[in-house]
Amino acid sequence: MAISAAFNLFINGMVAGLIHHKADYVATDPVSIAIDLTCTCLFTFVLTALFCRASIRRTKTEGILITKSRFIRFSSKLFRRPALFGLVMGLICAGVLFAVTQTLFALLGIYALPFGVYVLLKCVFSALLGGGATFLELYSGMCSGGP
Repeated sequence: MAISAAFNLFINGMVAGLIHHKADYVATDPVSIAIDLTCTCLFTFVLTALFCRASIRRTKTEGILITKSRFIRFSSKLFRRPALFGLVMGLICAGVLFAVTQTLFALLGIYALPFGVYVLLKCVFSALLGGGATFLELYSGMCSGGP
């Protein structure tokens, strides 16, 4: 998880810096937030799903845990197809995070962020997202999908 968090911190921070390098402020309107979160979540979940799937197969830890959680059983079955898992979970995560972020920005009246603050927030967010995605993917892969 730590490696994934560090990787996402640097890669997503660099991408954000390259995209907005000439801007003084970064817009936080609903469309900009939706595009940014969707791209970040899809990139993170799809890429880490492929690496986590390879790791679980290499260590032969696939399906060694049993769970009663319906969500984990669903994600475990979905994890058998890592690209599809990344797509579905990335879109779900982007939707949830969009609702929270947009509501928070609207309540606080934030319509733009200074470039430096945006990159800092993007790096921290990406690190947390990468670590969380890796944890979910490894746990889903290690759990039995049930009958």
